[in-house]
Amino acid sequence: MQRAGHLWRTRSEHVESLEDQASIRRVLEAAFETDAEADLVDALREDAVSWIPRYSVLGMTAAIPDSEFETMPAAHALIHRCTVGGGPGLMLAPTGVLPQHQGEGAGTAVINAALELAQADGEAFVVVYGYPYYYPRFGFKPASELGITAGWATQAEALQVRVLDESATLPAGEVQLPAAYGV
Repeated sequence: MQRAGHLWRTRSEHVESLEDQASIRRVLEAAFETDAEADLVDALREDAVSWIPRYSVLGMTAAIPDSEFETMPAAHALIHRCTVGGGPGLMLAPTGVLPQHQGEGAGTAVINAALELAQADGEAFVVVYGYPYYYPRFGFKPASELGITAGWATQAEALQVRVLDESATLPAGEVQLPAAYGV
C-alpha cells in the first residue's frame, strides 16, 4: 500500500520474536496515552485460548520500493479470540501507529492484512470496538444490526462487526472478552 510517499509492508509470524514483542510494545506505548494497550497485548499473548500469533501484524515502511530493507515497525494490529453469544468469535484490538506515521496508511495496511489473514483462514466475522467513523472503511457495520451487543460497550455505535464469510451463520448475543481485559 502506498500513501504519503511510503510503501507499507506487513508481516505476521506464527511465533513472535522477542524483538517483535519489544517493537509492538514500543508502537503501542507511543500511540496511546497509557501503557494499557501494550499491557493488554502482553497479557493476551499469555492466553493460549485467545492468542493467535498469525493475527499479530506488524507494519514497516520500505525505504526503496521492492527492496528487502525495512525500518523499525511503525504500526501493529491484533485480532484475537473472544466469544459472541457463547460461540467463538474474533476481536480486532488493539491497533496502533507511531505518532509520526499516523495518517500515512500504516494503520490501514496492518488492519487490512490482519482481516485478510482471518478471512483466508475461513473465519466468519470480526468484532471491533472503535471509532464509528473510521472502521466502516474496512467493511465494519454496527453490531446492533446483527444482534450483537456488549454490556461493557459504553458507546453502542462503536461496537461494530465485519462479516468475513457471507455464507456463515453469525451468532447473536453478548460479546465476552478474554480475561486479559479485566471486564
